[in-house]
Amino acid sequence: MAQPFIQFENISKSFGKKVVLNDVNLSIPYKEIYGIIGKSGSGKTTLLSILIGFIRADKGKVYYQSQDTNKEISLVKQQFGFAAQQASFYTRLTVRENLEYFGRLYGLKESELREKIPNLLKLVNLQDAEDLQGWKLSAGMQKRLDIACAIIHDPKVLILDEPTQDLDPVLRKDILDLVKKINKDKEVTVVVTSHLLDEVEYICTMVAILDSTKIITSGTLNNLKDRYSKYVEVILDIETKNYEKIIKQLKGKQDIKKIVVRNDKLYLYTTNGENLIKDMLAFARERKLKINNISLNRPSLEEIFESLTKKND
Repeated sequence: MAQPFIQFENISKSFGKKVVLNDVNLSIPYKEIYGIIGKSGSGKTTLLSILIGFIRADKGKVYYQSQDTNKEISLVKQQFGFAAQQASFYTRLTVRENLEYFGRLYGLKESELREKIPNLLKLVNLQDAEDLQGWKLSAGMQKRLDIACAIIHDPKVLILDEPTQDLDPVLRKDILDLVKKINKDKEVTVVVTSHLLDEVEYICTMVAILDSTKIITSGTLNNLKDRYSKYVEVILDIETKNYEKIIKQLKGKQDIKKIVVRNDKLYLYTTNGENLIKDMLAFARERKLKINNISLNRPSLEEIFESLTKKND
């Protein structure tokens, strides 16, 4: 049986009396975009810091291509790239100077840098900003520079801790699309943490949920939905938004297992989505309610996360 590309084996870590990670086991396959999600303070950043070698686990090992990362520090340096929550580039250096500096830290020669930098600037869409100092860049450009500095040495693994933190929705999507492009074009395995679960669902091919010091589940998004979602969701956007009255009228209806109001929409959970859509259209006609939109979905990652972590509170 093939060994996992990256493997956490019985990882435990405490800070003083506080146990942050306890016997964490996780396998990350090659070329995936792997999301690690959890509540604030659940240990996501600690787990990434152990993976990159910034801190050591109290117990357990991390393997990269079957090699113990604690014993192969140079291998981690050569084949891992890391972009933290806070920018790590130098604000008084230009974009190009930052890339040259980090490239030299990774042992790249001047000839290699001359060859790599133009292509990298194009990849992260900073080719028109190479002579700007870091502090003059917009928030989105700064994040792209941070990622560029992390991949100047062509790593096989890119680790991103909350990559879209403090960015507006448009810039967040730009960064996520860039990460997907890096994953595809450069065949880089990406390990990412985020508290924005809709983003995780948009970008990640696999997910692990960290809660109460342990990984409580992991797998592909479809696999998690098959395992933990008994129901589908019928989503209604009704013009009046008078959902309290509608919920009272719908209570007791056998087909509806749960009702939730989220983002000004009504979410109805059922085992028979198509029949419920027909019933809701008839319900709206009888009461002269205008439906702006009605759709049928499998429950989101956020729904799965909330239901699983609630059990562990």
